[in-house]
Amino acid sequence: MPRLIWTPAALEDVQRLYHWLLPKDAEAASRAVATIRAEIGILATSPHIGRPVENMDLEYRERLIKFGDSGYVALYRVDDRIVAILAIRHQREAGYS
Repeated sequence: MPRLIWTPAALEDVQRLYHWLLPKDAEAASRAVATIRAEIGILATSPHIGRPVENMDLEYRERLIKFGDSGYVALYRVDDRIVAILAIRHQREAGYS
């Protein structure tokens, strides 16, 4: 089973998403982070569950994370030993930062 690693950029993305939602709905902000963490945790046992990313090498994948009426997208890279979480964005954001 590959080891799950969060990059600093991905952790910053989660903080950014939390702080964006916090003033609107503190409970939803906490639930969003919990949902993201739970869905990312699945990648430790099922790393190929996400879709391949267009125009990138096959080891790069995206995991859709449903939350409310929309959700989040996690960009990650898979190899034999590691699943590296590279970025998290809201589905309505244009791309990864």
